[in-house]
Amino acid sequence: MDLHDGGRRPRSRRPTLPRSTELLNKRDRLIALCLGSALLYVMVDIFVQGPLTQLDLAFYHWHPHESVPALHRWAWLYDKFGQRSVLLPILLVVAGVLARRHRTWRPLVLAFTSFLILNVVVGVMKIVIGRTEVHTGDPSVLNGGIIFPSGHSSNMVLTGGVLVYLLIRYSQHPPVRRVVALWSVLTALTIATSLYLGTHWISDLIGGVLVGGLLLQAVIVFDRTTAHVRDDPPAILAPVIRLGLFEANTDRVDAVPIAGRGLGGVVEEVPEVGPAPPAPDLRSTHAE
Repeated sequence: MDLHDGGRRPRSRRPTLPRSTELLNKRDRLIALCLGSALLYVMVDIFVQGPLTQLDLAFYHWHPHESVPALHRWAWLYDKFGQRSVLLPILLVVAGVLARRHRTWRPLVLAFTSFLILNVVVGVMKIVIGRTEVHTGDPSVLNGGIIFPSGHSSNMVLTGGVLVYLLIRYSQHPPVRRVVALWSVLTALTIATSLYLGTHWISDLIGGVLVGGLLLQAVIVFDRTTAHVRDDPPAILAPVIRLGLFEANTDRVDAVPIAGRGLGGVVEEVPEVGPAPPAPDLRSTHAE
């Protein structure tokens, strides 16, 4: 809808996310199916000591277990990059900038959501599977270890994926290819560092990548499921809405661009402006 009176600029509406009936398109569902099937195979393999576990043992026996002092120090230093204590602040900074520009908490909510589900899912899997550490030379499970899946690789995949998703969702010209290329290199370097230091089996790192990919899909589904809550709130939120703590705006535009201000000039939740009602006719209807 355009407004031409008074020199106003036409309103523009931010592209909306699909409703809950369209959470994932066909390609996304195929990706999720492939990731889930691959993760299931890896988990079965480490329990039955299959081909992937034999590859773990072959690499362990091939590894010289010796290190170059200078390289070893740098490897341990870089290994910290894959930790949540490093990646979470990076994600929060990007989410915070986007949240401020668009006057919405959603980027920060998605960042914290990804952090929460990563800790819960990976933590539970580590405890339940209980795979033995690499230095023992025994890749068996249910022995009290906590190395499967790799938290470093899952964290790299999930954090990088959420970064790209936020840029696509909230930036006008997102540098997707450059970010994907850079993060792919960093993820590969993280995996290589873990193998060099001997902190994970190969299958641990593969499992972490697959878990990170599946959790990224879960974050996207969460975002798309809750994208329209303010416009179409569920019945459970009715008491909160009545208290005025949660407002359902049914007559608003999502964003109005301000010329010359770039992304910083986007203002959300502008009330719908309609024409003023006609003034009543006060003229007398009978002769003097």
